[in-house]
Amino acid sequence: MKGSSMWLSRRQVRWLIVLLALLPLLPAIVAMRLAIDNALRDRDEAVAEETRIYRDQLIYLITRTSMNANPEADGNLLFSHLLRIFGEDTTVQLLNPKTGEVWTQGETPTDDAIKMVIQEGVYTDWTVLLDRVVDLPDYIREAKRNAWARASAWACGVALVAAIVWFAVHRGLQVDDLRSDLLTTVSHEMKTPLASMRILLETLADDRDGLVLIDDEKRRDYVDLTLRENRRLTRLAEDFLTFARLERGDLKLQRSPCDTDGIIASVLEELSPAFEGSAARVSHVHSGLRVRGDADALASMIRNLVENALKYGIGATGASEIRIATEPLPGKNVVLLSVSDRGPGIAPAHRHAVFRRFFKIDDRLSGSGSGVGLGLAICRQFARRMKGRIYWEANPGGGSRFVVRLPIAKEVSAEPPSLQSESSAVETGENRPSHGKPALT
Repeated sequence: MKGSSMWLSRRQVRWLIVLLALLPLLPAIVAMRLAIDNALRDRDEAVAEETRIYRDQLIYLITRTSMNANPEADGNLLFSHLLRIFGEDTTVQLLNPKTGEVWTQGETPTDDAIKMVIQEGVYTDWTVLLDRVVDLPDYIREAKRNAWARASAWACGVALVAAIVWFAVHRGLQVDDLRSDLLTTVSHEMKTPLASMRILLETLADDRDGLVLIDDEKRRDYVDLTLRENRRLTRLAEDFLTFARLERGDLKLQRSPCDTDGIIASVLEELSPAFEGSAARVSHVHSGLRVRGDADALASMIRNLVENALKYGIGATGASEIRIATEPLPGKNVVLLSVSDRGPGIAPAHRHAVFRRFFKIDDRLSGSGSGVGLGLAICRQFARRMKGRIYWEANPGGGSRFVVRLPIAKEVSAEPPSLQSESSAVETGENRPSHGKPALT
């Protein structure tokens, strides 16, 4: 745990628990070895018992043949005697070590073959192998295999338990890290607006000389600043509540035809105070398309995407150029709603991570109004709930382009909009009208 006084690091704790989970592996290995040894011993005893009579017969035959054979006799005599006694279905092999000559009948001898080295007579030092003289019971053949199977099962079981323990510990530590990071981020995000509100309110409350209260414009500015910081706190709380309800499945969305142009215009009007004092330019291409989804969820997605573009989409000119467009996907009953900017874009390593909850590309932005990293995560949840998806792609000419893919409303044709589609723009900065509010044209 971060900031704790534990005398072991988090990594050491993780591996300590894994080692404890692996402790049962030691007695399991000992038990496996004993089981295999017992199986091999039982098998050898069974093989010896089953072949004992043939072993005695082989010793008698070889001894008699070797002692009575002519000194000039070759291996053919002994080999023919072996075949006549044990039959052609038996594997018989005779080896003359001096000449290297080999007589073989049947298949290659196995490890269970009866092996005998002649100690005296004409065939001294010759080797005889006799195999497959009797069919061993199935339980003898399977004893070793079963022992290895049980041993492997034990080892896999212990390894599986250790893996489960490691995964559980790893996930637990990740959750702990996430909770710690969340508390830190929330503290930073709340600290700035609370401090600003306190300073503004204290200034208004302690204005003994009336320097602020007597000036309507200053008083209005102070109140507006206080309201803006209050809205930041409200949005922060709303994001947490919305995401929590989405995660629990408590938030039910209504899937009905939604007017994208009307929702976008409403969001831009709502965000018009955010464009105050900036050089942002927001353009919206009217398409007349309607999608099937939840109007409030769609508005929240557009709001989050526009706010992200406003914060991170500042281009080389020092201004944010944001473009919102909706267009049908040819051949599909799908509408693509895109929000693009001319900012620096997103590094390849972060292009999928930006949709994870609480993810922030630069932690140094905490407390600067950059949010807690829930905006895109909420957008992804909303898109999934509305049977769509959201993804990032590079904006032609530079910058980012977030695309929301949603099903088109059934009663509306998916034909492309006419060339006479209406366009509107929100301009701020030097091009802003003198009334102080963004203009919709």
